[in-house]
Amino acid sequence: MALARTLRTELDEIKAELSRLRDEHRKPESADAAPGGVHEQIAELNRLVQEMLENAEDTIAEHPVATVAGALALGIVIGRLTAH
Repeated sequence: MALARTLRTELDEIKAELSRLRDEHRKPESADAAPGGVHEQIAELNRLVQEMLENAEDTIAEHPVATVAGALALGIVIGRLTAH
């Protein structure tokens, strides 16, 4: 019986959490108005991706042989892992 009550309590808590998350999802303006809103986070993510691409280009230009060797090794590993 105690186990059933514990499970029921946990299920009720999960339902309440899902309901709260569903309500938050229905209010997109609150996410944008909050500091660090969705648009700001996407802009930051975009900036970080662009920075990583620039760093990768610089690294490839500085070490072309090591880059090709690494790509070859990675291709071989992936090929071995996906082989039937």
